Amino acid sequence: MRKCGFMVLTAMFLLALPLAAVALNVPAIVYQNGSQNVPVAVPGVAFQVFGGSGAKTLLSSGTSASDGTFTLANVPPGTQVVVKLTMDGYETQYDVRSYSEADAQAGVVLWVGPQANINGLYKNLGLTFDAKKGQVYLEVVNELTGEGIDGIQLGVSSGKAFDLGHGDYLIANAAGKSVQVTFSKAGYAFDIEAAPIPLYAGAMTQYYVKEQSGGTISASAQSTQVTSAAIMGSVTQSGTDSQGVSGVTLTATGNKIQTQTTHTNSAGNYIFPLGFPFHVVVKVTPTGIDITFKPASKSVSIGTKTSITVDFSGK
Repeated sequence: MRKCGFMVLTAMFLLALPLAAVALNVPAIVYQNGSQNVPVAVPGVAFQVFGGSGAKTLLSSGTSASDGTFTLANVPPGTQVVVKLTMDGYETQYDVRSYSEADAQAGVVLWVGPQANINGLYKNLGLTFDAKKGQVYLEVVNELTGEGIDGIQLGVSSGKAFDLGHGDYLIANAAGKSVQVTFSKAGYAFDIEAAPIPLYAGAMTQYYVKEQSGGTISASAQSTQVTSAAIMGSVTQSGTDSQGVSGVTLTATGNKIQTQTTHTNSAGNYIFPLGFPFHVVVKVTPTGIDITFKPASKSVSIGTKTSITVDFSGK
């Protein structure tokens, strides 16, 4: 009887324990774009899977097989994971996303790009790939349909944004450890209005955003859905080749708005985290560093543009 009672109590104790999430083994394949955009599997790509705080814990690693396949092992479900892809002659790629049980069953696709192709893309855009800065290849899709959303206006705290079509976007030559990106489009009310995207110097970050809930609003409902704008810009010091100044505090004030403060990053760029309503005047003032700005502040009228740039220079 004692043994039976012990077994019952043990079973009750185990049932009371929280169930730990089981790590996933996610089948994957790595492609590059071939001629006429036909995907071509790439063998010999080294991969490392990082997770945990700051994505610094190595979860698994290996090399893609002759058919481009490999397994992302020991992946915690529902948390952001970084997959680093490297191979001679290819730009280093960091794929940033979270994985689910569905991914473990269906598998995922990752991409790499030859350095020559990336350099060619940048040349066509009138740019040079800056190996000291970070690059972002961004996909924005409608979560309900899975289709890419093109025509989005991206506001970026650093770098330059390009719409590549079909929901694909490029943010080129962004500085710092991350870039803050805002999303807006006439006729859309996105559930995700902004996202911080990690940057890796001299490498491409592949990042994914799934929009929903206003997502795609019909054309007949466009007029009143987008009602706020982002303010962003840069702070530079004259006489230093217009070098960006970090650590500057910027304050936004005005009637009928909430006072906001933000700070410049290591490249001297800033963005206010909350939007400002249309049809108000916002005064932006830089402070907190031994530089004299002329003018000392700038006022901007928020019309119906969803992104406004306000730059400062001082000495």
